[in-house]
This record gives sequence, structure tokens and C-alpha cells, in this order.
Amino acid sequence: MTVVASVLRWVFLVAGAAVLAAFLVSAVRARIAGTGFGELVDLLENRWFAPGQVFFAVLAGLAGSWAAGWLGGTRPPLLESVPLLFPLGIVAAFVVRRTGGGAGGDEHEDADRDGRAFLVKLLALLAAPLLLGGVMAGW
Repeated sequence: MTVVASVLRWVFLVAGAAVLAAFLVSAVRARIAGTGFGELVDLLENRWFAPGQVFFAVLAGLAGSWAAGWLGGTRPPLLESVPLLFPLGIVAAFVVRRTGGGAGGDEHEDADRDGRAFLVKLLALLAAPLLLGGVMAGW
């Protein structure tokens, strides 16, 4: 289980760093093109990831790590868990932003898209961080 936890930590660290690097390149390009700082914040929240979603995914990961610690693993301190789970939160919020819907069609397609977007949010922001947080930080 330790090997799996280490691999997951490194995978999410690299993926989170890649998302942050891609956002920084996008932000620098937009800033050079004359975009204001407020528009850059909108770009971050609408295209890359929302900070609230990152926070929620980290909290779900903490709950998973604490549940795993309660079930028999070791419960790490908060100051150790958050840096381990922060890249997981970035990747989860990025997945939600990139799969969260698009331009609409008729009402039936909008309802299907809303249901799919809710399912993606449920899986990416709650279920996956709960399970992965338990493995990455709590076992």
C-alpha cells in the first residue's frame, strides 16, 4: 500500500504542476496581449479550475485520510496531509472544469448535460478525493 500511495502522490504532483504550468503560460500570453488582471482571474475560474472546488476536493481528501486512519491506518497531521492532497484538488477541479458542459442545444440535451456535469462533480470532487485521500495520506 505504501508503494501505491507514493505512486499516487507523484502522479498527482506532476499532473497538478502541469496544470499550474499550463495556466501560467496561458496567463502570461494573455497578459502580454493586454488582458487585465480581473480578466485573468475570470480565465482561471472559468477555464482552468475554481479555487472553491480545489478547497472542497482537499477537504474531501482529508476526510478520506482521517477515515482511513480511523479504520486502522495512521492519521497524519493536518500540516502533512494538505500539501499531499493539494495537487489532487487541483487535478479534480481541472477535470470538473474541462468536462462541465458546453454550449446548449434543446432542453432535453441540456438536462442530460446537467446530469452528466453533476455526476462528474460528484465523482471528481467528492468520491475520488475521499478514496484517494485515504490511500495517499491515511493508510
